[in-house]
Amino acid sequence: PWCQLVDVLVNGEFRGTYQFTDQVTVDKDRIPVPELLPEDNELPALSGGYFLEMDALAGGEPCHFTSQRGIPVTVKSPDSDAITPVQRQYIEQHFNLMESTLYSDNYLDPEDGYRRYIDADSYMRHFLCSEFCANSDMYWSCYLYKNRDEDAFHIGPVWDVNLGFDNDGRSYPNRQAPDWTYRHVVSYAGTIRQWADRI
Repeated sequence: PWCQLVDVLVNGEFRGTYQFTDQVTVDKDRIPVPELLPEDNELPALSGGYFLEMDALAGGEPCHFTSQRGIPVTVKSPDSDAITPVQRQYIEQHFNLMESTLYSDNYLDPEDGYRRYIDADSYMRHFLCSEFCANSDMYWSCYLYKNRDEDAFHIGPVWDVNLGFDNDGRSYPNRQAPDWTYRHVVSYAGTIRQWADRI
């Protein structure tokens, strides 16, 4: 997303430098998936696009589900007031299919394994960027999207790095961390943590 560093002053007192940024939304220049219409209830249109967030706070969102393995997921697009029951059921089932494939015995199969349902390149870029930043929020929330006529979920974009770069007691100081951040930061959502060893 577009961003700009800004110095914040309150009543003339400097309060810090913050990152002001665009919201992450479905758009041709942001999340590159087509917006589903209410009439898109049959394949192939039903297959996408969807924009999700694996989100520890999903239970408070108007459109959410919990995966079969316990990951809380918010449906960001289609909007909660526009998504149809058929679309919601489709994306929940497809997420569970992806997850069950990742934990299946043949998950490494190049044709029918996890790579069919998780875009490995976007996953690794997101994972390595988050690890480089020691971003403990990568275990609290993680965006992913699914395009039309594709089985795979794309992971990203990277966001919410306010706890990265030694700005969180769970990973500070990052340079002396005993292991990968995903291995030693305690968190609730467990998004990449649950997938990292498999992938």
